[in-house]
Amino acid sequence: MNYLPRNKYRRSYSRKITFVVTLFIGGVILLSFLDNVLITAISPLWRAENGFSRSLGKSIDFFRSRGALINENTMLKDRLALLESEHSELSLKDSEIENLRTLLGRTASTQGIAATILTRPPQSPYDLVVIDAGFRNKISSGSRVTLPEGPEIGTVVDVFPTFSKVKLYSTSGEKTSAVLERHQVPVTLEGIGGGNFKIIVPRETEVVVGDRVLSASFESTLVAVVEDVEVTATDAFKEVLARGPANIFSIRFVTVTHE
Repeated sequence: MNYLPRNKYRRSYSRKITFVVTLFIGGVILLSFLDNVLITAISPLWRAENGFSRSLGKSIDFFRSRGALINENTMLKDRLALLESEHSELSLKDSEIENLRTLLGRTASTQGIAATILTRPPQSPYDLVVIDAGFRNKISSGSRVTLPEGPEIGTVVDVFPTFSKVKLYSTSGEKTSAVLERHQVPVTLEGIGGGNFKIIVPRETEVVVGDRVLSASFESTLVAVVEDVEVTATDAFKEVLARGPANIFSIRFVTVTHE
């Protein structure tokens, strides 16, 4: 008589457990299904977002590259404009020289007479050289003598049928009009022998080692380069030491041009 209620209680408890387990399993299956559906629905958005990110990155790289090219192009244009300006200034200077020559009744000539040096110091004294061209080659006294590269080194002083003597500007005691390239200051070069010169200038004249000294001719060719500047606290002038553009003991060829 006492077993019936106890069995009834057990069956009721078992049904509750079965219901809970069934509910749990159903929930798991439902969540799994919803998860798959949600992922399937969102996947196109993820793919679109990734595609957009890649496109955006490519666009940023493109604009960066384009910006760099634009900057480089601008720099090249500025450089080209500067070179064109410098070329125009040089062309204008050449034109001015030609106009001055025309006004003075001179004609431009880039041709000269090439000559070989036969003797040079120390074989010949006092910074004199002898060249293998004379009046048979239309050499005349007073003609300018230059290196093949352009710098002036002296003038013809004696002419013979097949050779001539050339006195270098650096001959001791020889004085030559010249111009300091810095500030275009007129100076007098005084030769002291061995291809060397001295220049006396006012104390306030700006001169530094390496400054170029140019000829007083229209072409303004190189004559010497400043090597030292000597000045004391009490001097009103300073002495500038300069050297010619070539080693007079080793030069082999020159060009003789007429004034």
